Amino acid sequence: MSFYRNLLAAVAAIAIASPVFADDTMTQTPAAADTTATQPADTSAQPATTTSSTDQSTTSSTESKVNINKASAKELMKVKGLNASKARAIVAYRKKHGDFKSLDDLASVKGFKKVKPDTLKEIQDQLTVE
Repeated sequence: MSFYRNLLAAVAAIAIASPVFADDTMTQTPAAADTTATQPADTSAQPATTTSSTDQSTTSSTESKVNINKASAKELMKVKGLNASKARAIVAYRKKHGDFKSLDDLASVKGFKKVKPDTLKEIQDQLTVE
């Protein structure tokens, strides 16, 4: 009897959680498909040297800042220092209060009030407001 109860609870949990993440995956699918299609072609065309791959990763990390006003929770989770709950808190704050005016507004988001200033600065360096 408890097996069926556990099975029913697991199915119910999946059914409840699916719509929450469905919105993020639907908005991100076209962009993800484009980047995966171009990635293999880019890696095969470039020589396999460690120097060029290191230079490219440094360049891409500095150039590709995440827009805090347009990014989904999944995109925000890719930022070093942000976990799933903080990413969802940013999206919820943005929906409730509107777009961020500056990166300093990030300090008023739930979960960021107790973050050390150095850690907050590292997170802000990876984000942009447009």
